Amino acid sequence: TARILLAKNPAGWQEALSMVDRDAAGVVIAVNGQVPDGEDLSWLWDVRFEHFESVPVVAAGERGTDLAVRLGYAGVKHTLVHDTLAAIASCPPGHVEVLANYTAFLQLNRRLR
Repeated sequence: TARILLAKNPAGWQEALSMVDRDAAGVVIAVNGQVPDGEDLSWLWDVRFEHFESVPVVAAGERGTDLAVRLGYAGVKHTLVHDTLAAIASCPPGHVEVLANYTAFLQLNRRLR
């Protein structure tokens, strides 16, 4: 199973991150950089990603590489799988938490229908 959380700005990301089940089998964080999301991803540096020591984290989305850099600086062990569905599938069996920005959320929602 997967729970998908939408986050649209640094405050929303902080709130969504605080809701993540730390006992989940994995956490997928999907970030795109399309116009509705804002093409400038400097906000990633305003979000505290540091608290994922015990859960596998996967960076995903069109801007997954940028996210992976930020996670690396935060000391978060992670893998990079650009396709969000493939990122979810790459997690160990069990409940997966998915955090996504606006267009990543919409794309995933469409693909899950």
